[in-house]
Amino acid sequence: MSVITTTDTTFFDPFEQLLHDLTERIDAVATAIATVSRQLDRHEEFTTSRLAQAINDALHRDPITAPGLALEVHAEEFTKPAEKVAGADLYISLVRKDVDFPRSKGLLVQAKRRSSMLRSDEPRRLGNQCKRMNRRSKKGSYVWIYEDHGIVSAKAPQSSEPILQRLTDASSVGELIADGLRCHKGDDNIGRELSAEPTAGIKAVMRRLSIPQGLDFVVRQD
Repeated sequence: MSVITTTDTTFFDPFEQLLHDLTERIDAVATAIATVSRQLDRHEEFTTSRLAQAINDALHRDPITAPGLALEVHAEEFTKPAEKVAGADLYISLVRKDVDFPRSKGLLVQAKRRSSMLRSDEPRRLGNQCKRMNRRSKKGSYVWIYEDHGIVSAKAPQSSEPILQRLTDASSVGELIADGLRCHKGDDNIGRELSAEPTAGIKAVMRRLSIPQGLDFVVRQD
């Protein structure tokens, strides 16, 4: 239970409880996917696809709710583009419909296996991908590092040749998404169109930025 204590009173916060449960669920899925991916030596893009679908399946199989609130999630995928305009593997849509003024934000994610960064050409390649993401969104661009037994999320570096030691604002995948739904992270400029049907809205952003994988999270009143 998420309980907030002040100098005057203690009260239950349904929204924070929902985000706490969401963080734990996503991080459990991320740990499982990263572990299997390392054992089978899967490529990052394939792992990211599996991760997005596994998060979607886990939240559909056992939906997360809190008093007065519900969480919706939708995974989207289309044919791999010839060129990733935004330099990202994954687009994450974050929508709040439980507030007086609904809000839509977005995140761009490039995924890398830590071991792959030992290759001589990979730091430069990641640098170019981060530059493309940052051109689209300096506030909403992140790198996910696939470790042997988990995933670390960090802000996409500005350097043209980033190295792992330069990564900042580290968190888990679940913490990143929860902070995005708190509106602490993410970019309004790459949020999906709220007036459009959700699937059409997220696909429009993915198509515009040539990103093959998408995840849409919506918090709404129940």
